[in-house]
Amino acid sequence: MTQAGKTMEVNGVIIYYEVHGCPTEEAKPVLIFVHGYLSSLFSFRFLYPHLAHSYTIYALDLPGFGDSEKSKTFHYSLENYGRLILSFMDQLTISRAVLIGHSMGGQICLNTARQSPGRIQKVIGLSVAGYMGRVNKKLKLATYLPFSSYLLRYYMNKNDVTQQFSLVVYNRSAITQDMMEAYLKPLKRIDFYHSLKRLARHREGDMNAKQLSDIKQPVLLLWGKEDKVVPLKTGERFLQDLPNAQLQAFDETGHLLPEERPQQVSAAINRFLS
Repeated sequence: MTQAGKTMEVNGVIIYYEVHGCPTEEAKPVLIFVHGYLSSLFSFRFLYPHLAHSYTIYALDLPGFGDSEKSKTFHYSLENYGRLILSFMDQLTISRAVLIGHSMGGQICLNTARQSPGRIQKVIGLSVAGYMGRVNKKLKLATYLPFSSYLLRYYMNKNDVTQQFSLVVYNRSAITQDMMEAYLKPLKRIDFYHSLKRLARHREGDMNAKQLSDIKQPVLLLWGKEDKVVPLKTGERFLQDLPNAQLQAFDETGHLLPEERPQQVSAAINRFLS
């Protein structure tokens, strides 16, 4: 079963989401996919076919990204994103779920698991962002400059696109025209940069070792050994700080695990959940 995309209001902001897989009453754990920075639920499209036969899958675009609202009132902190996911579950009457997050989405999933250990059964993190600290103060102050959204759009669009994509994948053949168009589509809208500025202002530092130690749920960390965005050493540090975690790394793989290794990632997910 695959449903067309839907929208609903969650915590005062319009969220776009999709549902894939078998009906909830027939499924194993409900899976909720959370994308990373400058991304959307599009990034998981190759995983759905491998998992839809066993699970009900919900994938949402976070506020500020994809087809969700570029709200000027939403508080774009990691903790508030976590609260939004729990409210998303409430409105869909999902009592418990497994969270699967890529990059910044993985950090949000861990934050959500810490907030609600009874409802989040497990977490699967794909190249999870972490240990980066707060946003640079000068950068944060720059977001208050007049026309800063337009300056940010100019900066983001002036660089060579193919070169930027080559930093997030190991094998350049994974970069297709359709893929680039889908990722670049939001970058053409000025309201996207309004949200990006608010994220820079609101994003708190990543969870520290003490906070991570509070997450008792089983956590599977999946990584690319050639990840240039969030290097494998970050995953190894998470492995030390999370009390119930395991780490698997893939050869010749960069940051976009769901794009580069969908079959292997799906197999690892199935093993972890079974």
